[in-house]
Amino acid sequence: MAVTVVRRALAAAVLLASSALTAQTAPPPAPGVSASLDRARAVRGARMSVAIITYGPGEFVFEKFGHIALALTDSSTGQDIAFNWGMFDFNQPNFLGRFLTGDTKYWMAGYRTADFTAAYIGENRTIRKLQLQLSPAQRGAIADYVTWKAQDANKYYRYDYYADNCATRVRDLLNWALNGQLDAPFQLAGSGRTWRNETARITASDPLVYPGIQIALGRTADHVLTKWEESFLPELLANHLAALTVTDASGARGRLVSSDSVLFTASRPPMPDAAPSRVPLALALGLVLAALVVLLAGARAGGARFVLVAFSALWFAVGALLGTALLLAGTVTKHGPYMGANLTVLQLHPLMFVAAVVVTMALWRGVRRRVAVGVSALVALLSVVGLALQLVPSLYQQSGVVLAVIVPVHLAFAMAMLRLPLQIPSRAARAR
Repeated sequence: MAVTVVRRALAAAVLLASSALTAQTAPPPAPGVSASLDRARAVRGARMSVAIITYGPGEFVFEKFGHIALALTDSSTGQDIAFNWGMFDFNQPNFLGRFLTGDTKYWMAGYRTADFTAAYIGENRTIRKLQLQLSPAQRGAIADYVTWKAQDANKYYRYDYYADNCATRVRDLLNWALNGQLDAPFQLAGSGRTWRNETARITASDPLVYPGIQIALGRTADHVLTKWEESFLPELLANHLAALTVTDASGARGRLVSSDSVLFTASRPPMPDAAPSRVPLALALGLVLAALVVLLAGARAGGARFVLVAFSALWFAVGALLGTALLLAGTVTKHGPYMGANLTVLQLHPLMFVAAVVVTMALWRGVRRRVAVGVSALVALLSVVGLALQLVPSLYQQSGVVLAVIVPVHLAFAMAMLRLPLQIPSRAARAR
């Protein structure tokens, strides 16, 4: 959804629709606030056209969600600028820290539309153009707004993948220019999508991102989206706008989009229409791993014990790290709205650091230790409680893929501890 500075080294050309706005610190007023301003805007807007351009999925994970720009064309000057809110730079100071804490700094910039579009054609990404049917005053107001927004003091914002991104910024600008005419129709129910399912659909082919997203997202991500919320995806926003009817200044009703065309069709395979069902595969993996843990716990061969010990250390250590990251993300970072209220913390949590030591040591020594039995039982109990809480409607979370793998393995380690022989005290110890 974002465009990097490095990968978008194009010559920027900001559309200066009104030189008086370049020194403004407050945003320009919406259409309808000032009759004299609207008349001046109508003069400028009469020679302008406004379009929405969407760019389909790309190769990298942050490109798979697509991108969007708002294009302004001025027939009197020949300027044709695509404004987009997806600019970021991997080389920004503390970029990784900002990304991990949800404080990533993005900004808006304008590029010659022809150059911008050519770059996406070169990346084999489908390009769709929606020509908007707006009044001259509305077009002039949009030109005022993007001119104001392009200033260094105004162009930066905190990017939010679901609530404040390149697509929602275009949506909000159009709603501003249309005096809130998107509010009512976009509050209607969407098509049953959720943030989790849409993210799973888009990242399904990535073997690391897909499970990572399933672990990271909490219950909020399972909320069924309205059309307003679905508009975080450029293509869905375009679909909603293409079907929208608005009222003009005279009270007449008409379509917002006057033409909807595809400028370039990518040869890459299209995104799936729905998120794949991975629960059966995940359950098969969980049961296989669980069976191996139980079987290897009873084996006497040194090689089998080494494999089990290595898996135990890796399983609990990685789980503890992920669980700690989940707790921090949901409580002290700006990812809280989506990563908080996450029942996965009952499957992955810091207690697994203790298990990584005591359970692994018990398996290495091949004897049952009380502390190892207790810790493994507690980890398994928390896992089962997390599974049972899925039956409570208000706590339900669509994390079946996570549960299907983790619950069987946690139970298996608790059983493995019980399969180990008891440690028999030495004769000297008994004598004391």
